[in-house]
Amino acid sequence: MYFSKPIRQHLIYKSALKMRRGRIRAENLAVIDRMIEIFGNKIPYLESYRDKLVPLVHRTGRYLDKLIDLIPGPVVLDPDQWDRDPVINSICESGKQTSELLTDSKLLTQFFQDSSADVAFALLTAEKKEKTVFVSEKFGEIFRRDVLKKAIFFKRHQVSAPSSVLTETRAQVRYQLFADLFAMVAEKISDLKEFKARLEMQLDEAVAKMALYADGSDKKKEFDALHKTIEGKIKSIETLLKSPKDYVAHLHDLLQKPKLQLSAKPVSFKLNKMGIELKGSSTERANEFSLAEFELSSGKKWVATWIRVDRSFFKPF
Repeated sequence: MYFSKPIRQHLIYKSALKMRRGRIRAENLAVIDRMIEIFGNKIPYLESYRDKLVPLVHRTGRYLDKLIDLIPGPVVLDPDQWDRDPVINSICESGKQTSELLTDSKLLTQFFQDSSADVAFALLTAEKKEKTVFVSEKFGEIFRRDVLKKAIFFKRHQVSAPSSVLTETRAQVRYQLFADLFAMVAEKISDLKEFKARLEMQLDEAVAKMALYADGSDKKKEFDALHKTIEGKIKSIETLLKSPKDYVAHLHDLLQKPKLQLSAKPVSFKLNKMGIELKGSSTERANEFSLAEFELSSGKKWVATWIRVDRSFFKPF
């Protein structure tokens, strides 16, 4: 029996669509399983809602992919290039610090020990710091020594997610961003439990003090009112953690709007050799480059770029 061409094409399309959906589902379940492995004890009943979390994780993953696309690079992280590469020259204080950043990285060392790859791709992150400084500046024929400027420097450098291909490094970073989001939920649940435990201690203290005073006394009434207030607070927390669904609801709410918890944007820099921020119109020699800046709702910020590291920098293993 022969199918017409439109019918055959339709069947091929349906088959391809089914395979694609299956692949996407498997990828999202892999993310969920990874998060269960890390947070299973901190977010109770997570495994029970594994399948139901797939659509939310899928949408969140698409959002995280957009943030990851903002990361520039890769930059060749080579101490010998420190005085010539604008990114390395600005992020690291010296060629020596660049060298120490590489040699102190246990992840990079372990990667080259375990792999025969000639290069490693990784993520370099750092905290951007700012301070105001007084500098000397010439305005026409006038030379001033008290010009207020903003200096930018970088601290707490970290190399993570090394791999032989950039796509795998991206995948590892994606997992880490998911972990940052899940960690927020785990912390919220932990805080609620700790708060409930503190309230229960206060309730016990109120009960003990009530027994010291006669019925009808002002003190008795005062502690009775306190007792009722604390009981009300405990009950409100219990409604948030009453059933398995309540625990996962905290994660559901966060994954519905991940942009409220995690954001990123491209940031451009124009810095002179002292790290002083220059105006776009400045003709002074400067390092001009871009990074991606990430921010959590907690206020934590970091800048990021992809890097490439050659095996030749490391001693033979």
